[in-house]
Amino acid sequence: MVDSPRLSCWIGDPGASYVYSRVRFEPRPWPQALAALRPRIDAAAGVAMNSVLANLYRDGRDAMGWHSDDEPELGPRPVIASLSLGGTRRFAFRHRHDPARKHAIDLPHGSLLLMAGDTQAEWKHALPRTARPVPARINLTFRRILPSP
Repeated sequence: MVDSPRLSCWIGDPGASYVYSRVRFEPRPWPQALAALRPRIDAAAGVAMNSVLANLYRDGRDAMGWHSDDEPELGPRPVIASLSLGGTRRFAFRHRHDPARKHAIDLPHGSLLLMAGDTQAEWKHALPRTARPVPARINLTFRRILPSP
């Protein structure tokens, strides 16, 4: 076990368990504010989301390494709706098979990034550390967890 370089909370409908880095996360109940936001995210994403990962990035030292959201419970072509609140951070993409292919985008307060289609199959993404001063940032990544077979 290692400490995570951010603070996280898994929230969702009953049964919307998620396994990440060999750790199983059982969902906490939806707080009223997130339950009220959920229909707007569903409409923007075109998917009925049943869970959200809330991450607090306290400053530029908190980060998320290179990964794809390709866990089996997300299905083969998941839709991920990522809402950023607070400090602007750079979000980076690199192609799985050609790491020289890279893209980066600044995600300011209130931005909603939708990842869908083959994004998780073809690309990895990260929120790199930064030495420049940045305010705290909350990122809410809404997902649809599929029922267990």
